[in-house]
Amino acid sequence: MVECNQCIVLTKGVHMSLAYAILGLLSCQDMTGYDLKYYFDASVKHIWPAHLSQIYRELKGLEKKQWVDSFIEPQETRPDRRVYRITGLGSEEFGKWLNKVPDSFHAVARDETTLRVFFGSKLAAEELVFQLQLFLKEKKEVLSFLEHIERTIRESSFESEKRYWLFSLRKGFKVTEAEISWAEECIQELQSLPDRAPSDR
Repeated sequence: MVECNQCIVLTKGVHMSLAYAILGLLSCQDMTGYDLKYYFDASVKHIWPAHLSQIYRELKGLEKKQWVDSFIEPQETRPDRRVYRITGLGSEEFGKWLNKVPDSFHAVARDETTLRVFFGSKLAAEELVFQLQLFLKEKKEVLSFLEHIERTIRESSFESEKRYWLFSLRKGFKVTEAEISWAEECIQELQSLPDRAPSDR
């Protein structure tokens, strides 16, 4: 079997990319863990989703590296909160990452739907149509979510970042719109076929 060195590189990069996403958000302003989770969901979730537990785990590692530090912010009517900020060293490392050309521009994707379509001859056409219709419904919901993110970005106070956040969002729109078009074409073609039983071979 041929070993996919490209896939190995990308798998190793998954952990570090979350760290740089956090550093990037902290370069905009100091934030709590919950603030970071909010901005992940409101701005970069379509690129790099993260659970709150992952964010806190990453923050702990970044503090050990001294790429971020934290301080306690007193609050009068609520419990004190821990606020994280990027350090000079963290800014330096983030800048190095931004200026480094990626090892690969190929994103590893495990796409179960497309794999099922690939083996579609083994499946009844109406069942495949049903699954593609569910796929289509979900992708239309994703499109609505991206529209929500776009409104959030346009209403945000991060004036110097907006243009670039919208650049990345534009890719999300185009990919999702292409997936919707693909599913619609497949469904239309399958529905035009004569009745067909799944192949046993």
